[in-house]
Amino acid sequence: MGIIKIMLEFKWSVLLIEAFFLIGGALLVTTGFKVRKQSKTSAFISIGIGTIITLISLYILFWTFIVGYNS
Repeated sequence: MGIIKIMLEFKWSVLLIEAFFLIGGALLVTTGFKVRKQSKTSAFISIGIGTIITLISLYILFWTFIVGYNS
């Protein structure tokens, strides 16, 4: 528990920004599924961009926890 607490104390600002991107990507994906009946093109773009943002933010979040953002 101590190492997680130390990591959060030093990297909280970077983790907060990454969390915003993760939430934004998830919102884009859910919005894409909701507008799928009205416009297939905008739904495809929204789902695609949301998925890309979510996967990239998960990857960066993983490496921030494991390696650190300054290495």
